[in-house]
This record gives sequence, structure tokens and C-alpha cells, in this order.
Amino acid sequence: MTTSNSPANEALAQQALVFFNAQKYKEATDAYKTLLKSQKNQDWQANLALCYWFRAKAMGDKGMLKEAVVLWENYAELADAPLDYLDFYLAWLFATKNDQKVKAALGRLSAEDLDGRYPALAAALGLLVLTDKPEWQALLPPASAFMAHLLLAQDALAAYRDGKPDALTAALKQLPFRSAFRDFRAVLNASVLLADAPVEAQSALAKISASSPYFPAAQAVLAYLADDGDLLTAMTALSPKPRKVVADAKGFGKKQFDLLETLFKQSPPWSDKLKFNLAIQQQAVFGVDAARQFCFASLGAYPDGRKDFVRVFGKPDEFEENRVLALYHELNESEHDAEYYWRQCLKLLLRQEPQDTAKIAMLQRHIALLAGPTKEGIQLFMDSLELDPADKDSYLKILLYYDQLEPDPAHYKAWLERSLTALPNDVELLALAIKTARRNKAFKKAASYAETLLAVDPVNTLAKQLLFSSHLAHARRLLKGEKFHLVTKELDSAEQLNIQKRWQVQAQLLRGFFQYLAEDKNQGLAVLAEALEKSGMDNACAHFQLAMEAQLLELPLATFLKILPSCKDQLLSEAALEQLLALIKHYLGQGVDGKILHTALDKIKAPLKQTLKLQGAKEALHLALTEIFAELGHFEFLRVCAKSGHNQWLKPIWVYYKIYAECNGDASKLESMAMYTLQCNLDRAHKEGDLRAASLTEQFLQRHYAATQPLDLARRNEVSDSPDDEVDIMIENLFGHLPDAMLTKIMDRGYQITKKILPEQALLDFTKKLQVPRDSHELAPLLGEIDFIYALMIFRSAAEMGIDTGVSPDDILAYFA
Repeated sequence: MTTSNSPANEALAQQALVFFNAQKYKEATDAYKTLLKSQKNQDWQANLALCYWFRAKAMGDKGMLKEAVVLWENYAELADAPLDYLDFYLAWLFATKNDQKVKAALGRLSAEDLDGRYPALAAALGLLVLTDKPEWQALLPPASAFMAHLLLAQDALAAYRDGKPDALTAALKQLPFRSAFRDFRAVLNASVLLADAPVEAQSALAKISASSPYFPAAQAVLAYLADDGDLLTAMTALSPKPRKVVADAKGFGKKQFDLLETLFKQSPPWSDKLKFNLAIQQQAVFGVDAARQFCFASLGAYPDGRKDFVRVFGKPDEFEENRVLALYHELNESEHDAEYYWRQCLKLLLRQEPQDTAKIAMLQRHIALLAGPTKEGIQLFMDSLELDPADKDSYLKILLYYDQLEPDPAHYKAWLERSLTALPNDVELLALAIKTARRNKAFKKAASYAETLLAVDPVNTLAKQLLFSSHLAHARRLLKGEKFHLVTKELDSAEQLNIQKRWQVQAQLLRGFFQYLAEDKNQGLAVLAEALEKSGMDNACAHFQLAMEAQLLELPLATFLKILPSCKDQLLSEAALEQLLALIKHYLGQGVDGKILHTALDKIKAPLKQTLKLQGAKEALHLALTEIFAELGHFEFLRVCAKSGHNQWLKPIWVYYKIYAECNGDASKLESMAMYTLQCNLDRAHKEGDLRAASLTEQFLQRHYAATQPLDLARRNEVSDSPDDEVDIMIENLFGHLPDAMLTKIMDRGYQITKKILPEQALLDFTKKLQVPRDSHELAPLLGEIDFIYALMIFRSAAEMGIDTGVSPDDILAYFA
């Protein structure tokens, strides 16, 4: 026999420890078993016991529960008492239904095990004793909190069965929150609430976690409470036994339940073919008419079922045939084919006597939507209105067409009047009429429409605003025409609308101008100053609004701005910036000319620019200001705003606005470097899910391509090599010696890099690697060459991949010298 301290034993012990630490428990088990044959050793035995435990756990995780049980029992023979992991052992025994071993194992449980050490085991054991295994109760430690709570749970269950609500409530109230029967209490409470408070029952059951042994019961009750539309989905999650309980509770017959079981044997989502065939097979369950309707409707998604449909239900009429084919092509996004079959349906309807005018109009509108905003599509909307003159959406489609897509003022006016004749009290059409009248400077007409709208909807904010601004616009026209006796009436009408404070300030300012022009200049200036002071408006915002109102009356600004303190050295607070943004939107909503807004903004240029440079506002406000300056085309402010935003937030939207501002919104002025940056920005925006940045960037690039295409064609006539050719030549000359597969990998990596960094950063890294130091600014002009950018990215990606291309930075510079 080998002794414990022999060299062979020492080597084997060392190897066993290596296996153990490497989690190779099978090998460690064999080594320790061999060692223990030579001599007993407490450390070796402890490690062997752990090997058995870890192997048991691995088997349990794989679902090999019987094997896990055997290995745990090997662990138990070697480990010191009290044994660990008894909860796992019992869980495996529960699952394998090995009652004999369960009874033996339950005797090992202590009160401490049930009351705190193994909470999951206690919950599972409690459920089993309450339901299938009441005889196990005698095997559990009597002097435990678990047993006391079990008795309360049994009392509650008996009270529930006997219909004794008071006793039930009393028993449940005594169960502590941290009891092993906590979820039992929730399920029983929910069962009581089912009839009178189903929402509360659902809320209580939804809190039971998926790891709880009561979870299946909770899911079964939730399935029972589910709406008809959600019932099938809820029952899918149940195992067969609770599913049968729910089906019985719902009153399903055997045929209905068999149908459900057939569905549940298939993995959802169920195919159109499966549902179609089941509807045919189970007509006794659904009813013949319902089965026919379902199968016919399904032919659009499952056209292969037509033969079976005709065999079982007979051939459908010609209209239905075409309708199904149209639906099928719509589902497959073949709109042209769908339109053809819908038109066949329309022809058939038009030949019928008497005609179903509502159905014809509905089909005309549907075909019009498929045809898109074309002359033919619009004509279909018009035809539908001959049959159904009250369809608002058709009017809106026609008005949009004649207003924006194919502008025709005469047709637009005629259709707007016709829509209001058909729907005189429609809020959306009245709002559209108001905006149209204001755009045409027909302020009285706009006010009349607004009054009609307010009569229909007295709290309509838009109507109040439009009516208010219409009164003010008319008052200005009267002031400029020196019809002073009529001005007060318009101002009184505006102020009676009880509109927001910032709107009322506008009316008060107009009163000041009225006094200045019609009565007393000094008194007028005093009224203006008082109105602005009482408004609590920021000084810079006050300058802006006073400048706006003076311009709208075509009055000299200097005369009026002098009544306010200078704002030249002022910085605007965040609240002031929000005020200014609201004022700009307010005047844009009134249809004010952008030039007037530019002039008013220029009166607060110094404080506004300085504020925007300080990078103090929140991103949402900063972006809103950027967007409004872009909308106004005020590129001086836009450049400041976009640059400040780009410096603070490295997001695609700021990259777009920075470049957009730098070229004054003119896509034709995009230089190659900026275009390349935008292309990278577009990829990044898509990757980050920034749909607005992606859309703006893509539109700007498309405008660039449209604007520069003729120039590109001219250049191709003059120069034989296109930019792509130059890139190919550069790659061949500098990197052509590399294997094609390697070069492809490097360039793929380079493409990924372009999504993460800008070329300027790549150039900065590049200059750091030059043998002769060079300033990146000195090399910046090369970024205008697309082939140099490609060379930079290939160089950087090869470096990141650890590939030595044999091409140094100096080689690249020499090529472009």
C-alpha cells in the first residue's frame, strides 16, 4: 500500500487540487477516491464531498435529476453534519416523485431550515402539504414557525371551502408577510375577490414571482380573468392540468377543449394554414357560417386554401374572388396588383342595381389611397364625395393636393368652401379655413371662422389664438390706414378672449402704439413701458417683442427701444431663453414675415450670442433654439448654437446642425470633408436609432447630390479618373502588396471606425506617428481628398488589428506630396 507521505501520494494530491481548482470535478473525484484508499485524510474527504456536490448541481441544472440525487447522496456520506444543500436534494426528490426518499430527507430538516435557511424549500413544501401530501406534516419539526403558519393556512383553506369569510379573513391576517405561505395568502385572497373585485384580484396575483411555487396557480386564475381576446394567449402559458381547470371554469365543452389542445401542441404563432384547416375541421365548434367567413377572410393570407374552400363551402362570387386577391396582394405589399383587383371590385359594384353608394365611396377612397397623391387618385376622392359628401378625410386629401402638391388657389378655394358647406361645424376644417384666410390677409374672414369654431368648441385654444391674432392684425391695418375710431373695438374684442398672458401683452402694446399714433406720443410711450414692466418679461425679451410690434406697424425702432434699459451686457437666464423661444414661436404662429423676426433678433444679438456661447442651457432647450434658428434661416445665431451644442453633446443631431450652419443651409456648398462626415453621421444616426438626425442628414445629402450632379458630369468630361478611381489607384499603389483577404478585413474594420470617429481625430492620431513631427493643421487640407481619408482609415484600422502593412505614415505622405 502506498503511504500518505510518499512522493506518489504527494504528486497525486497536488494534481487533485489542480483539478478541483480548475472545476474539473470528475477528474478530481477519481484522484481523491484513489488517495483516500491509501489513507484517511480529512481535507481530501472534504474536497471529495464538495466534488460530489458540484457534480450533483451540474446534473440538476441539466435536468438529469435522478443522477443529481445519487451524487448528492454520495456527498452526504462524506460531508460533516449539518448537511448543506438539503433544499436542492429535496427539490430534486419532489420533481422525481421519490416519496420514500422524501420522507427520509424530511426527518433531517430542522426548525431553522424551514424558518429561515431554505425559504424556497419551505414555500414549496407548504404547498405540497396543503394539497397533495398532507401526510408529510407529521415528519416536520413541530416547534417551528413554519408549522404554526401551516396550521393557519389549513384553517384559512377550510374556511374558504366552508364559505366562512370571517374565519378566512381572521386566519389570513395572522400569516406574517415573510411567511412561507405569503403567496398562498395572495392566491386565496384573489380567489375571494374574483366575483366582486376582479381588477384587485389581478393586481394581487400579478405580484407573485415566477420562482414561487404558487405561480402556476396565479397564472391559472389570471387566465380565467383574461378578456376573450387574451384568453388563448394566457392559456398557452399553462401546463395541461391547470389549463383543463380553466377550461372547465369557463364552461368549455369537450370539443372546444380538444380544439384548444390541438392548438397548444403547435408552437405559436400559429400558421395561416393551421388555422384555416382547423376552422374547416372544427365547424361543429365554430358553426358553419362562422367557419366559412373565417376561412374566406383567411384566403388573402393563405391563397393555397382556395381549393379546399371551394370543396367545402362552394365557389364564392366574382366580387368576393377579386376582394380576396386584392387583400392578398396588399398583405404582400404589392400595391399595384392590389389596386388592379380593387378596381375590378369597383366595376362590379358600379354595375349592380340598386347601387350600394356607401360601399362604392369607401372602395373609391381605398383605391385612391393606393394610387397615392396623383391626379387620378384625387379624382377618386372627388368621385367618392359625390356619393358620400360627409367624408372629411377626402376633403383634407384634396385640399392638401391643391395647396402643396399641385398648388391651384382657385381649386383650393372652391374645395375649401365646399368642405365647409358639407361640414360647417368641423373643428379641423374651420381651423384650416382660419389659417387660409390669415395667409391671404383676409383678417375679418379669419375672425368670422374663428368665432364659428369657438361657438362649436368654446374652449378651443387654437381658435382663441387665431381669433385674437386676427383682431390684432385687423387693428394694425386700421392703425396704418389711420382709421383710429375703429381700432379700440378690435382691441377690446381681442382682450375679452381671456387668453394667455404673453398674448395679452401683445394687445396692451398695441394700445400703447394706438395712443402714440392717435393721441399723445409721450403717453403712448409710457403705456408701452408700463405694459412691458408689468409683464415681468426679461429685458432682452422685452426688446425683442417691442421691436416686433414696432416693425409690424412699420414704425422706426429706435424711437421705441430707447424706453427700455440697455441689454447689451446682459446674459439671458434659462427662463429668459424659454421666454424668447415661446415669443418666436408665437409670432411664427401668427404668420409673421421671417425678415421682421431677423431684425428683432438682431436687436438683442450681443447678449443672445454671448449667452449661447456659455453652454449653460439644458440640451432640450438648446436644441429647440437651434431648430428655431434653422427654421428662420438665421445662420449667424444657428452657427453659435450648433457649435456650442456640438461641443457639449457628441450626438448625430449636433454633427448635422454644425455642418448645416457652416454652409448656411446650402447643400451645394458642402465640401468633400463635410460630405464624408455627414455620410458617417448618417450611419451613426441609424445605428443609435436617432431617426430625426438620420432623416435631416439624408435629406441634406440628397439635396447636395441633386445640386452638384451637373457639376460632377462636367468634371467627368474633363477628367478621366473619378474619385472612386483615385481611391482604387491609391489602394493599389500603397497597399496592393497585401493579400486580398487581409486587405478586405482591414477595409471592413476601417468602415466601422468611420462610424465612431471623425477624420480629424484620425488625422491627429496619424500625425503623432510621423517620424518627422508635423502639425495636424498643416495636413488638414489633405482631408479634402477622399483618397487620403481612405488611406488614413486603412492605416488606423491595420494598426488597431495589429497588422504590419509595411506602409508607414511617411510613405503615405510621400504618396500625396
